[in-house]
Amino acid sequence: MKNKINDLATGIRVLRNPNKRAKLTTLHHLLLASTSALVLAALPAQAVNILVNPSFETPPYGHLSYPPAYNGWTYFSPPEPLGYFGDYWVVTGNDGGNGIYPHSGNYIWKEWYALSSRATNNVGGIYQTFNSAPGNTYQASGWFNIYSGDAAGPNGYIWLQVEFLDSSSNLLALYKSANFSSSVGENTWFQYQATNACDITSPVSLGNPWFNTYAITGAVSVITAPASTALVRYRYCYYAVAGDTGSSFLDDADLEQLSGPIPLVISNLYPQNMIFAPPSSGFTFNVTPSGAVNTNAIHLVLNGTDVSSSLTFSNFNGSWYATYNGLQSNSTYNASIYVTGSPATDNTHFETTWYGASAPTYVWEAEDWDFSNGMYIDFPALCNSCCESNCYFGVYGYQNVDENNATIGPYHFYRASDNEGTAPSGDYTRPNLYSAARTDYCINPFNYQEWVNYTRDWPNSTNWIIGRFANGTGSPGGATLYAFTPSYTNATATNLLGYFVVPPTASYSTFEYVYLQDTNFDGQNANVVLNGKETLQVVAQLPSGSPDGNGGNALPTFYMLVPAQVDLPFLRNLYPDGKHPFEPTNALSFTVTTAGATFPANGIQVILDGNDVSSNLVITGSASSNNVAYPFLQPNAVHTAIINVTNSLGHGISLTNQFDTFSQTNYMFEAEDYDFNSGQYIPSASYTPDSYASEVSVTNVDFHHTFILGETNTFYPYRINGIPQQTSTDYLRAEYISSFSLDYILIDYGPGDWANYTRDYPLGTFNVYARASGLGSTTMDLGQVVSGGGTTNQVVKPLGQFISTLPNIATFAWVPLTDSGGGAPVTVKISGVTTFQVMTPTGDCYPNYYMLVPTSPINLSASRSGNNINLTFPTQTGWGYRVFYRTNLATGSWTLLNSTTGNGSAQTVTDSSAGGSQRFYKVMSP
Repeated sequence: MKNKINDLATGIRVLRNPNKRAKLTTLHHLLLASTSALVLAALPAQAVNILVNPSFETPPYGHLSYPPAYNGWTYFSPPEPLGYFGDYWVVTGNDGGNGIYPHSGNYIWKEWYALSSRATNNVGGIYQTFNSAPGNTYQASGWFNIYSGDAAGPNGYIWLQVEFLDSSSNLLALYKSANFSSSVGENTWFQYQATNACDITSPVSLGNPWFNTYAITGAVSVITAPASTALVRYRYCYYAVAGDTGSSFLDDADLEQLSGPIPLVISNLYPQNMIFAPPSSGFTFNVTPSGAVNTNAIHLVLNGTDVSSSLTFSNFNGSWYATYNGLQSNSTYNASIYVTGSPATDNTHFETTWYGASAPTYVWEAEDWDFSNGMYIDFPALCNSCCESNCYFGVYGYQNVDENNATIGPYHFYRASDNEGTAPSGDYTRPNLYSAARTDYCINPFNYQEWVNYTRDWPNSTNWIIGRFANGTGSPGGATLYAFTPSYTNATATNLLGYFVVPPTASYSTFEYVYLQDTNFDGQNANVVLNGKETLQVVAQLPSGSPDGNGGNALPTFYMLVPAQVDLPFLRNLYPDGKHPFEPTNALSFTVTTAGATFPANGIQVILDGNDVSSNLVITGSASSNNVAYPFLQPNAVHTAIINVTNSLGHGISLTNQFDTFSQTNYMFEAEDYDFNSGQYIPSASYTPDSYASEVSVTNVDFHHTFILGETNTFYPYRINGIPQQTSTDYLRAEYISSFSLDYILIDYGPGDWANYTRDYPLGTFNVYARASGLGSTTMDLGQVVSGGGTTNQVVKPLGQFISTLPNIATFAWVPLTDSGGGAPVTVKISGVTTFQVMTPTGDCYPNYYMLVPTSPINLSASRSGNNINLTFPTQTGWGYRVFYRTNLATGSWTLLNSTTGNGSAQTVTDSSAGGSQRFYKVMSP
């Protein structure tokens, strides 16, 4: 009987070897392994460990965002929304000062409880898969460790297993080690071997719906691939019981092949997970052994295009050495390699040169701030140990002279004696770091009001300054840059240069380039003049009351100077600027200036919601400084404006501005304020923020929620029952500020959940918007309870759907109510007290509140001219109009026919595709 393996297993203890052994880390890129199993080659002359990067010595290090992979290793965990991709790290020795050093080499795999209190029992880990054949023999082992101060458990444990699969990935056989936990020992390396044979017809539940283990039937010393084997998989597993905490370590994983044809491998990808890659070096990789595959079966795909015909091959030491020389500068590449007839692939991401406007003239590491009362190095070496004369490794700064950090942080990987923290960044490597076998570090943490100084003999230049930051908070953050001439006795910097405004990134190891903005917070780059010895001071804070918060918590990894383009136009005073919701106005306005040039006719273009409205711009001012206004902006709508400005030199800028003109006087109801006591609600005249806090709701009458194992009272800080909540990071509306109230969102709002909202809503016809955040594609349905309100037998009439793709939990957006196809907005008519039900969300959505936007009817008339149908309606100048059609009002969804911009008079849209068929039409604005 063949079973599909559903991603998990179990373990066994073997005697430890406490002796550390040295490991040679190969530096040359031709020998740096990043390997994927492919077809089979010749018999091994001796036993060989076929795992790629078995000791985690190949960069990148630290933590990478989903989908994580570490040069041959693939990470797994339960699926979203319960799964959490991020419970792992590749760390150096003495991680966080815990005294756990690698069993060998410099790096270790660290993993902790996958889902904590939000999960069922679960298993996460990493694995590698290789081609195999019946009769191949193997032995498998790995070294485990647990830190006593962060012990896995108390109920979890770790093991490794070897799986044999057929060509359809059906499980044929499974061998595993004993289980390792704190009860075996802590702070010591233990080697475990996969010697237990399992009966795959006897699954053993772990209380985890995605993964089973199997009953043990006996022990073996050599693992033999059974009949029909096509693949062999080595897997490291971490089992966590819901609510467990702790972590564990893995090093020196080993899948030793004793006999049989060894897998063909792809290796030595270069550039690999790299930025600043020189295009002149090309892209190279190896396929080994060369005798097992023809070169015409080897494929390279760059950014979706197969460029294999441009590969050149040479046979070196039994490997095909492949080279592609068509890389372009200032480009981003996603590369994948495969061999025809093989299921295995390898891939990488890299960016050539500097992915920006101009090449950098000077780059400095964030961790290389001043030391010993203002000492500095202009061109430091990239060393990996202390005591070198030209390196910042191991030096320390003086408090209030070189740095300001009153609280000693938890990480000190690079400057061990310094108060300021440093840690591996997890960012992509760079060529200079790669060739020096140097880890990329960042300042971590870098909290509010901390600062560091960078003194250098700067080149005489006018620059834009770019920092590379990560910001995993989910909210905007940033830092402030000052300059001063150092005196070593007074480190106060007074010359404000600008701000690094750092948007949220996927994690604290996902880094982005951030330009230094000028002091107006208008998105313009700051022009920074440097000349000789000067100190730049970076402060982990933005000014109080800035549009992007107070900053802090943005981790820098390096900075660079690029030549400033001072003759570019500057755009300032943009309103609405989209930095927060609710910017009600009927005019879009901004100022543009240019140095050493003028603005020609038609040099300023505005495309509003897809329509060019440049002819309606009102432009005043001088030839080199223009005040621009578009006075026909539609209120109570979401807009996208693309502003293109070109000066007389032909130099231009383009800005995309997404904003809304909603009013806070619109009627809103909070997602957390669902009904209570079987359909009861608080009348609008009596409602104040947070007034539902003491109300108790009735399950299956006021709400329905599927309990998630691990939910506790901490999930209900506002309502004591119902659907879990947490405080919101969304823009705080005026009524919450004035009442000193907390804003909440719903969380764990899973498939099948719903909530009722009975209100004495305002009368009229409305568009409906949800204000929500989320993770990826989400859908929520809005319905109206038409009978059975206050009972368990409710009849709900569907009204429409909130369909969106949202980037993260802390980024909120307006989601309009549309038909089921997502094409046309839905208008909802309210004639009295009504119960709306938001139900059956799919995906991972976090609603904050819902808003009703009043609409007014548009009189639409239709006439036929031959096979054409002419649709005529009145318009207002500058407003956007969309005409939709459908063939059946009972089924299907609306299809967009055409869109147009109003001119203050009646306009006609022609449908020439209807033929003689029946169609229904509607026109909407926006």
